[in-house]
Amino acid sequence: MKVYSYKDRNIVEEKNLIEALDIDLETDKIITVVGAGGKTSTIFELGKELSNLNKKVIITTTTHMRLEEDFILVEYNNDIENFKNILKNKNLIKTGKKESKYKVKSLDMKLLRKVISLTDFLLIEGDGSKNLPLKVPKDNEPVIIKETNLVVGIMGFDSLDKKIKDICHRPELVSQLLQKNLEDNIDFFDLVYIARDKNGLRKNVNCKYKVIVNKVDKVEYLDRCEKIAELCLKFNIDVVFTSYNIENDEEV
Repeated sequence: MKVYSYKDRNIVEEKNLIEALDIDLETDKIITVVGAGGKTSTIFELGKELSNLNKKVIITTTTHMRLEEDFILVEYNNDIENFKNILKNKNLIKTGKKESKYKVKSLDMKLLRKVISLTDFLLIEGDGSKNLPLKVPKDNEPVIIKETNLVVGIMGFDSLDKKIKDICHRPELVSQLLQKNLEDNIDFFDLVYIARDKNGLRKNVNCKYKVIVNKVDKVEYLDRCEKIAELCLKFNIDVVFTSYNIENDEEV
């Protein structure tokens, strides 16, 4: 993953998500990721980075999450007790309750709070988006537990210059928030509005907050990222840009 932040009015490449998001390894213990497509990939990358620092990390969801082969499925209190033994030999656990062949769902809150006591970091996927690059949450979204220390909101660079009706999860809610028609295109002002609004990505956020714009897959896109970052700066929003497949390795 390529990771960029905005410092001294310049886009700069960072070593990893931990540095780009300025995660405090002592206090940012519970991190909830919300917003559009890319939450799971971001959580897995962050979990890998933290576990590589020899931190004990548990990944789960308060809504629904893609089921991977290495998930440990939990139903009862004694299942959680097994985590203590597992964490003696490995640093990263992915867990949830099985919902279907492809999805896990949230643990009961009682179980989730037991998980908190077992780990250095708890990474939570707190939202759904059907893999679309932009969304506005509905009434019961996102699900952010009160213990959360950092919320990271995700939005896709690939939503720019596309019609609301074509690229948004629940496009009618996006249209309503932005006061635009479903046929209208998304511009970078719209991304920043969604990032800063209490009915957008900041909904239910009562702690430290950061934004990731993902899918910045060409070096030339970084010029537009600079415009997004400059506008975010006016609203005191820390924004990070990521890509798994950026084309052209020239210097930024």
